[in-house]
Amino acid sequence: MSKESAETDFIIVGQGLAGSLLAYLLLQRGKKVQIFDAPEIPSSSRVAAGIFNPVTGRKLVKTWMADELFPFLEQFYLELEDVLQVKFFHQVPIYRPFPNEEVQEYFKSDKVPENFADFATIEFENIAYQDLVNSQLGGVTTKQSGWVDLKILLDAFRAFFRQKGVLFQENFNPESALSNNCKTIFCEGFQARVNPYFNYLPFNPVKGEVLEVTIEDINLDTIINQGAFVVPLSQNTFRLGATYSWHELDFIPTHQGKEDLLMKYHKLMKPNLAVIGHLAGVRPATKDRRPFIGIHPDFPQIGIFNGLGSKGVSLAPYFATQFTEFLLFGKELSPEVNINRFTSLYLRAGNS
Repeated sequence: MSKESAETDFIIVGQGLAGSLLAYLLLQRGKKVQIFDAPEIPSSSRVAAGIFNPVTGRKLVKTWMADELFPFLEQFYLELEDVLQVKFFHQVPIYRPFPNEEVQEYFKSDKVPENFADFATIEFENIAYQDLVNSQLGGVTTKQSGWVDLKILLDAFRAFFRQKGVLFQENFNPESALSNNCKTIFCEGFQARVNPYFNYLPFNPVKGEVLEVTIEDINLDTIINQGAFVVPLSQNTFRLGATYSWHELDFIPTHQGKEDLLMKYHKLMKPNLAVIGHLAGVRPATKDRRPFIGIHPDFPQIGIFNGLGSKGVSLAPYFATQFTEFLLFGKELSPEVNINRFTSLYLRAGNS
């Protein structure tokens, strides 16, 4: 049941990372916002490891828009910690061991971009992590990297929104968006596949599983990432991830997922571990690996902020800010994220 009134400027559907940041920015600019978040619908944001990393892929190249995204997210999250009065932003290096000699030789060549040193350092033998990592080939240690504790962040946002009286923990009926006198922005994660307004968009949701583990007697303040990631959460407690499955799109941990993660861990790391937790989520990934942001082709009062996928922590601050400026001041969205790029799919689906 919608609580929308003439005083509401925006309804945000979903209080995951995307919805929380967008709602926060609109509130900061003096807009009247209501957030609907159904408690029975699980959030992939709460399962995600929250890693931000400017270097990606087997060849360890700079990720898309790294020069813009990473300086922006650092300032954004540090300021947000001050506002919410919680610690959730952890800037730590990520060590990426070379998976094989071919990759090591690439980094010895002149093919490595000149500005790569702005984001990472290269070592050609494994000295610092020789007692931990099953590789003697060296690797890359990235800067401007780390992880966001999304559970702490989203819980802090929930308290923040409740204190302002703008959070309704109930379902939102999409049909009511057409009759409301305000803009409705859907930030539902992979649930948007069945949203009647945006089911034409080429989502490619992928299930991921993670383990929480203890590893005794190691002192590690760096994320290790090669085939699997090991994120230090607290003393002797780590998050191990992640799996990728495009089939069983649910939030149910599986025995196979656990076994796959343990196999990846033992290929990467030397110390023994003990499993203390097992979680699963569904990433709202997209076919072209770019977010879905913008206004519906036929209904100007309906929009979407979604499709951030596995890089949500890196993408969300920059594009939530860009979308806010689009909604309030008409500033252009980046063509690579604007859902206008899929107008032909909308028309092909038989729409006007």
